[in-house]
Amino acid sequence: MPDLTSDTGSGRIDLDDADALRAGDATGALLHASMGGAQFRAVATAIDDGVLRPIEGVRPRAVVWIGGRSTRVRDAAGVVGALAEVVGGPSAPPLVVAHSLPAWVGALDVVLVSGDDAGDPGLAAAIDAASGRGAAVVVDVPREGPVAESGRGRAIWLEPLPYLPPHRGFLRHVAAGMGVLTALGVRGLDVAVAADAVDTELESLGPDLATPVNPAKLLATSVAGTGPLVWVHADPVSAAVADRAVAAFCDVGRVTASSSVTDAVRAQAERFQGRPPVDPMAGLFHDEELDGPLGNLPVSHLGMVLGADEELVRLAAGPLADVEWITDRGRDTVGDSPAPMSGKVAAFMARTELSAAYLLVGGL
Repeated sequence: MPDLTSDTGSGRIDLDDADALRAGDATGALLHASMGGAQFRAVATAIDDGVLRPIEGVRPRAVVWIGGRSTRVRDAAGVVGALAEVVGGPSAPPLVVAHSLPAWVGALDVVLVSGDDAGDPGLAAAIDAASGRGAAVVVDVPREGPVAESGRGRAIWLEPLPYLPPHRGFLRHVAAGMGVLTALGVRGLDVAVAADAVDTELESLGPDLATPVNPAKLLATSVAGTGPLVWVHADPVSAAVADRAVAAFCDVGRVTASSSVTDAVRAQAERFQGRPPVDPMAGLFHDEELDGPLGNLPVSHLGMVLGADEELVRLAAGPLADVEWITDRGRDTVGDSPAPMSGKVAAFMARTELSAAYLLVGGL
């Protein structure tokens, strides 16, 4: 792996130069990514203040999560849905994720409307329509513009932090989804516990901590390496988190992929046999003269284990060479008690968001 923590003279910033990183953070990417705990804490405080009391104990036919045009909302819904399925068990109501309000939604349902754009007429229309049909509506959108005027006065608001740019609100959407499901009786999704886990994680990720002891900088270095990178997973929670990681790094210009361990092992076997990739788009931006033969590109793997037996996953991934494993070992307890999965997942997502910010600011 190349040394990406030194100044190469090509516009890169030394990841171990905290002052240079802060000075180069023109868009506030590092600052905003470091507010992951505050995003969870804001939702937890609202819940403690009784904002979601009107839906406590409700047993809805379905929870309908409307995300409009926001890919961040879809990523958050994927993570929360996977968590609810694993830790909530039979207490979790059906979760339906949709771009716009389905025609069948009515008084038996709870609707969560999330988004980053308070001027999106689709979100405002969804809030109005759901309220008009008698559904309980929770709104996770900045309270301004057309959205603020919708809801017929009956919507419940989980307002975001006012000083955080809307496009940095992924963790807020996760917290909102966890909060709504918790109010409906789903166990194991405590937002306050997740906020504590994120705050603890962020203490070890700051710019002043050197790369060898900083998990976010180490992850940024791994992702910035040359050649294709595939996130491999073997359980629904890890798959959802890996999908979000792919999106977060794609947002800062580093294209990666996500795959199950089984598919990754199969793909490697096909490469070794000289067979062309199954994906017809795999060579879309490949140049034979600059990049060499497509089948000979070295593929790096990041293995993620969050909701499965790590030893079994490592055994299944045995044929993959040089997998860098991301696990919860070392952070799997709180005192003498096992750490809740929701806290571990929230902490890793905060690490991923900050790692992507390091990539962006460092120019890696």
